[in-house]
Amino acid sequence: MRSPEEHFVQLEIIIQRHAAALEAEVRALQADDETANWPPDWKRYYNWRFSQIFASVKIFRNWGADAAAWKLLPSRVYPNRGNQKD
Repeated sequence: MRSPEEHFVQLEIIIQRHAAALEAEVRALQADDETANWPPDWKRYYNWRFSQIFASVKIFRNWGADAAAWKLLPSRVYPNRGNQKD
């Protein structure tokens, strides 16, 4: 049996490895589809839809809720309405 510290070291390695792979795939898709060149309305919808997809994955939703409950997430302000459907 591992100690809690050893467990969390391994847990962090696992999460970082998968986060890096996920980011690389998303960035590659964005580059392929040239999302940086999309018009502002498309980008606004993209932000809204991306957030919706991310939050719909149970593990991210659960972990995000835990992080929010522990007040580990930075406060965010979206004054430009950047994450809206329309």
